Amino acid sequence: MAEPAPPPAPRNPALLIVGAIGVFLVVIASFAAYFLWPRGERVGVLDLRAAAPSLGVDLAAGDTLNFRLDVTVGTNSSYPDSSRSRTNAVHDQLQASAVTASLVRDGSAPSSTQCGAFAGKATTVGSGSDDVASSGLPLDCSLKAPAAGRYTLTVRVAWVPKDIREAKLEVRRQRAGE
Repeated sequence: MAEPAPPPAPRNPALLIVGAIGVFLVVIASFAAYFLWPRGERVGVLDLRAAAPSLGVDLAAGDTLNFRLDVTVGTNSSYPDSSRSRTNAVHDQLQASAVTASLVRDGSAPSSTQCGAFAGKATTVGSGSDDVASSGLPLDCSLKAPAAGRYTLTVRVAWVPKDIREAKLEVRRQRAGE
């Protein structure tokens, strides 16, 4: 008579839990990368503190310009004392600031877009005792080239914060169909 097979060894539930946590972290990291990672290739940087920031760029029909902002705002005594509250107050002011980008090509009507200088996302934020620096702020606005050619991009900002110490706008070109 054949001997019965021994019962299977109990599975370690800790391995299952660690595996589930690993899968969860990969999914979260993938979503974060998708929403925060810059799209397209970098074509230039504009200093938004300049009198009339502009950038010449060659575009193909359907190419899209996307924007990311690096900004440092001075905080004085009118801002909250805690670092987190001060950062939140600056981000609220940046959200109320209006960024207007216009794309012009010789002989054609300009196209423009407007959005806030903060859309609820940032890759890095630093807060000191007298300033808040945020970088990698993806803006919610973009511009699409209607036809191929050499364009001039101009940007204006109506800032709500009073003490803008540094403001650089990274311009990225996303090719049509990407």
